[in-house]
Amino acid sequence: MLFLHPCTMRQGAGLAPEVTVIGVKVKSAKKVMTGPEAWERHWSNSFSVMPLPDMYSQGKGTHVAEFMKMATVSSSALVRDNRISTLSPEGRLHLLQRAFHHFSRTIVPLRDIRPSMRPVEREIELQTDWVEACCEQQDSESDEVIAEAERAFNDFVSADGRREQLRDGISEFEVSRAVKKEIEMRYGGRD
Repeated sequence: MLFLHPCTMRQGAGLAPEVTVIGVKVKSAKKVMTGPEAWERHWSNSFSVMPLPDMYSQGKGTHVAEFMKMATVSSSALVRDNRISTLSPEGRLHLLQRAFHHFSRTIVPLRDIRPSMRPVEREIELQTDWVEACCEQQDSESDEVIAEAERAFNDFVSADGRREQLRDGISEFEVSRAVKKEIEMRYGGRD
């Protein structure tokens, strides 16, 4: 599982040459251990792992990512087609909270992490919209089409200080509008 803050693992549009990963193992092959009761029973005091309920989106099973099994790998070894799933924005907050605890034994409230993640999450949403529109127009989800869309998005967001404007929180909506307008112009928009 890719690990660390989204900004840390990326270099421009793509992944950094080397990225940190953590090992994942099966906790239960059948039970989807999620919801308030499961959270309280299994995960509320278990900060050495990141729970990954229903990782394959098949309505069964729970995996855990173990912070003790951490390594650095070449990003070229990570084939896009082998990706299984992506954490939700809330899942990324919990991952960071659990990582902080693993390294410091301090529980940082999610409300304290959330503001620093907001610009990153907004950029991820905009990039997803951009890439999906490109793939739809090209009628392809090949690595080349996705990589080119990611590069084009990165070039656009990097120009004219747009990325910094996303981070300042004041101009976020202007940047979002500019990105959506650019998507419409390049790829004809989405239904």
